[in-house]
Amino acid sequence: MRLHHGIREVGRWAFLSGVAGSAWIGVGVAQLLSGRDLGAGLQPSYVLFAIAVLAALISEPEFRRRLHGDDLMARWWWLGLGTLLVSGLGLWSSGAGIPLDLAGARFLRQILQWGIMAAIALLTAHRLLADARPDRFVIALAVGIVLQGVYATVGVWQFSEPSSWFTSLERLATSNPAILSGSEELYLGHAFTGIPRVRGTACEPLYLGNLLIGAIPFFVLQAGRNRRWLLLVALGLGLLLATWSRGAWLGGIMAGIVAAALLWRQGYRPGRRLLLALAAVVASGLALMSLLAGPESISLLIDRLRQSLVREDWSNLTRLYSMEAAWLAFRTSPWWGIGWGQFGFHFPLLTTPAGLQSQFDWPVVNNLPLQILAESGLIGFGVFCTTAWLLTIRTFRRLRNAGGLFPSFWLVAAAAAVAGQWFQLLTFSQYNLPHIWIGLGALLAASAPDPEVPR
Repeated sequence: MRLHHGIREVGRWAFLSGVAGSAWIGVGVAQLLSGRDLGAGLQPSYVLFAIAVLAALISEPEFRRRLHGDDLMARWWWLGLGTLLVSGLGLWSSGAGIPLDLAGARFLRQILQWGIMAAIALLTAHRLLADARPDRFVIALAVGIVLQGVYATVGVWQFSEPSSWFTSLERLATSNPAILSGSEELYLGHAFTGIPRVRGTACEPLYLGNLLIGAIPFFVLQAGRNRRWLLLVALGLGLLLATWSRGAWLGGIMAGIVAAALLWRQGYRPGRRLLLALAAVVASGLALMSLLAGPESISLLIDRLRQSLVREDWSNLTRLYSMEAAWLAFRTSPWWGIGWGQFGFHFPLLTTPAGLQSQFDWPVVNNLPLQILAESGLIGFGVFCTTAWLLTIRTFRRLRNAGGLFPSFWLVAAAAAVAGQWFQLLTFSQYNLPHIWIGLGALLAASAPDPEVPR
């Protein structure tokens, strides 16, 4: 019994450490240890979550039961795995002429990536239900965001003339070949502005923005009980603005709309003091952004949003070219798709010469639902939509039966975080980011039909 208790504690702390370190996606563990890219994109949090999963499998029978039960929608994860395996038919039927060993290796690696993400979501849901201590979970999120704030501040300080020690640190933080590294400077009006984009250790500002969208709603939840958490809300908002990621901004707006709508549905009406506090937080976030990215940055916010409507903008064209190619890929194999993870092989055959210049070494769809449609066909897309619909129904049902304000707020925070993150996934398709699946796991726990809700 003592051994099992010790293993369980190791698993709990490994999980919390994984949550706190989920932003360190740019660090390639295998690359640093072996000097070679093994193609798995091994991140530090993967190792921590693997320890947590093994500990739970060994010491917690309830975790093993949940893997086979309906309460965490485990059956839908297995069905999702089945549809991705079926998409392997596209490796033969799509007609791209890719050598089978090359396409098959990519296919299996992406299946493994999906399995890791599913395990992270189920582990998060289990930990929150089994421990009934979401405060620790939110503190772990806060530790991660504070570290990103520190790294971002140092990055802005070192932006113009980086020291050798910071250059070495950046090489470490961007050593994962599976994560793109770029967008260090704001590009506006067909020219670089000299304003740094905050990206932390997530390599890309839009990835950091997605992490912040998943964390800020939980900070707001805590701020309802302790006003000191408003400092974390202001930090998160300031970093979100300083990413200059339009997709992240829109995702944050969607998260706010979902939270407000669900709270209004629950009969909660914000008081004047709360509205004033939120206004102060917004002002603090804008001030922090001005401090990080320069005083002129505030006036550039509107220009950055207006850039989304400019068809000649290269960032917009990148997404348009990739989405057009993904739609054509779907049409070549509409039922089971071209094969999970195969878009990069097909892109050169489906795009224009200008489109070939718009992508990095490995082209991506820049829209996760469209990627699912192209790579797993109508079968995979149908499973995706059905799962999303069932999770929505489950959330509303749990919200209707939630007793007390805090369980309702916890569920609203989780729903807002997931809605914002997945709304942003309409503008990028790098799905193997642990924080996306941590948020989904939190919603699975908050919406679980168990009589005990995390408190």
